[in-house]
Amino acid sequence: MTILEAENQHLRQRLRELETELRQHKESQVRLTEENAQLKSRVQYLEMLQFKPGTDGRIHERVEAIFRVDGVNSRGEAGMGVARNVSLGGAFIQTDLHLLPGELMTITFELLGQPFKLQAE
Repeated sequence: MTILEAENQHLRQRLRELETELRQHKESQVRLTEENAQLKSRVQYLEMLQFKPGTDGRIHERVEAIFRVDGVNSRGEAGMGVARNVSLGGAFIQTDLHLLPGELMTITFELLGQPFKLQAE
């Protein structure tokens, strides 16, 4: 093998290595671009939920109310809580029951003698 052939072989090997490295970088770029898009989406969602200064960011007026609420989380754990205020869009329920963000649970309560059972997040 001549020096030129050896150098040619070495350069071809190095070219293959660089092509492999480039392919890996492109795959990483695609993965990072997808991850970046997901993170941007999460940030937008969190910013949407964030309260604006001077307001509580709620659409519906809240009314102070205190009543018992029984609930069962998605893992079947049951507990009792106390609703502190309510609105057309939701209620604040104080409970010792461990809940994950966004977790659905079934709650039951009674208002003005009427029983209610519904899914809550």
